[in-house]
Amino acid sequence: MTALMGTELPHVQRDEVPPAYRAIAEGGWTVAANGAYLLTALQDGYSGSASHFEDIVHLEASVNGRVMMDYDLPSADPERRSRLLRRCIAYACLALTYAPSDSDYPLLAYVSMSEGGLEDDTVTSSVTFCTRRPANPPYVDRIEDYTEEALLEVSVDDIDSFLTG
Repeated sequence: MTALMGTELPHVQRDEVPPAYRAIAEGGWTVAANGAYLLTALQDGYSGSASHFEDIVHLEASVNGRVMMDYDLPSADPERRSRLLRRCIAYACLALTYAPSDSDYPLLAYVSMSEGGLEDDTVTSSVTFCTRRPANPPYVDRIEDYTEEALLEVSVDDIDSFLTG
């Protein structure tokens, strides 16, 4: 992420999370009957079938993934990357603070940034959450191999290094 963004990773604050995403994070987590860790607010609005996924990790990532709100940011603003990154990291950390403490598997957030828009000329970003399970392939195997988008993995152990206030 730092190489592609050209900056150090920021320290962020809870109030940088847009209100709708703050509500998702503060709504907490549900452990589904199949053992999937799902953000409760996103699970409640998910209409797909769990049986369509090859494994539980990809189910978690699909249900828990959202593009970060950016309609209030100018598309050509030089600060767009920084502001989107800050929002994503703040959201990831806030949601992870509500993660169940008794999980058998580490819960991870993945923040991605890439060129998007109609002509791939606008930076867009997303955040998703999933567990790492020994019996399943990881959601991201070798993060250093991602060269077309900036990708950051955040764990519960990383919260204190990012989140202030």
